[in-house]
Amino acid sequence: MSYKRNKKGIWANKQLRYVIALMALCAIIYYLPTISGRLGFISVQDSLNNLHNLYGIDFLGLVFFAPVVYSAYFLGVIPSILTALVSMFVLLPHAILIDTYPNALFKPTAFVIILSAVGAVVAMLQKSEKEHQQRIKEMKCLYDIGKAAGDSNSVDEFLGKVVAIIPRATQYPEGTSVRITFHDQVYKSPNFQKNTNKVSENLMINGENTGIVEIYSNRDNPYLKKKNHLTKTLSERIGGAIRQVELEQSLRGYYEQLEKEVDNRTKDLEHVQEKLIRSERLAAVGELASGVGHELRNPLNVIRNCAYLLNMALAEKSDEEATNTLKVLDKQIDIANKIVSDLLDFTRIKPPTQVKADLKSLIDESLSWITPTEHVTVNVNLNGQPKFIKTDPEQMNRVFSNLISNAVQAMNGKAGEVNISTETDRDHVAVIFQDTGCGIPKENLEKIFEPLFTTKPKGIGLGLAISKRLVEQNGGKMEVSSQVGKGTKFTVKLPIEQRS
Repeated sequence: MSYKRNKKGIWANKQLRYVIALMALCAIIYYLPTISGRLGFISVQDSLNNLHNLYGIDFLGLVFFAPVVYSAYFLGVIPSILTALVSMFVLLPHAILIDTYPNALFKPTAFVIILSAVGAVVAMLQKSEKEHQQRIKEMKCLYDIGKAAGDSNSVDEFLGKVVAIIPRATQYPEGTSVRITFHDQVYKSPNFQKNTNKVSENLMINGENTGIVEIYSNRDNPYLKKKNHLTKTLSERIGGAIRQVELEQSLRGYYEQLEKEVDNRTKDLEHVQEKLIRSERLAAVGELASGVGHELRNPLNVIRNCAYLLNMALAEKSDEEATNTLKVLDKQIDIANKIVSDLLDFTRIKPPTQVKADLKSLIDESLSWITPTEHVTVNVNLNGQPKFIKTDPEQMNRVFSNLISNAVQAMNGKAGEVNISTETDRDHVAVIFQDTGCGIPKENLEKIFEPLFTTKPKGIGLGLAISKRLVEQNGGKMEVSSQVGKGTKFTVKLPIEQRS
């Protein structure tokens, strides 16, 4: 059985079959004169016999260089010498029986020696060329591993590339499979197949055994065993590259963390700067309020008293024009008083006195303070559910009335709607004031809560600033969104009174 397997293995070698065929062809060519004579072609025989000894050289014997050189190129030194010896046995019958040379064995022996020498030289040159090409493949493999390390963002990505790179460095890439085990993670080359022919090397990183590199071949490939230093070099190169990838990954993480820290610190500084600017504004408002607030109130009260007396004096004369003028004067006094009140209130907002309050009652009371124009419709939709909040009712009435008043004024005398609605989640209720007015430009949205910022011809820009402060000190939050020409939406989020 073993003999049959070996015989089948020999004939399975394609190059060996080519050598045997070449040898048979060369034998036919060498004995062609004798064959021609046997067939009766005497003139052809005489002509071909001249080639056996033309200028002292057996030109027909030179054809045996072909199988010897072919065998040396594809099979190696030993097969080429064996081919030369077979050539000698092919030449011996002619030398003994036909050739007239005195020493019959000398000629084929010398010819075989020359053939063996040529075959050995060709085989060694071919072997040297193969080894040179193999070294280039190995160097290319090591270079590719280094490049893969530089291009990979993680060890998993790197080892996934390595198992596809290593087979290219072997003699038979199509029959080579690679498996790398690293910290209990297994990475396999595409179409991995486990075979009995293998070499392996431990994967060492900083003196610690972290895994193993295994190279399998589906051929009985002595190259893997002879060149085991390649596996060792690959293992060392992979271990160093893994260390490099891990360090780069750690460095990337450190850079990302550092960038986040810088961003956070920058935001903190911006927040501090905003608070500083706000504090400066508040200080300016406080100074203004304390300096002129009381001083303005006294003359305003005098003007109001004078207007009242004039109104009483003119009531009997029924002078309509004078009466209307006094009403305008009285209205302007109210506006001036509100400005003074806003200045004083902004600098001395008292802490809230929070109680359980009915949201619908607060909105209804706030609406009673506002007299909308005839072409503005106010719609209230509280989703039909009673909602109780924990807040200071007086302060929240001021907030709601200010937002409703602003919404009405945003119509600029045109027809429109103010819609008041609510949305509820587990802990908060959102009161939404949405109008169909002129809207707020995008560049002004971040400024409208700043003290002394206003786009109205009348007013000093304290209404929204006060409202925001009142909402926040009652545990809530105020948000705004707007589109120019379509309207503005203010959302006041307040905590719901939890049932005990």
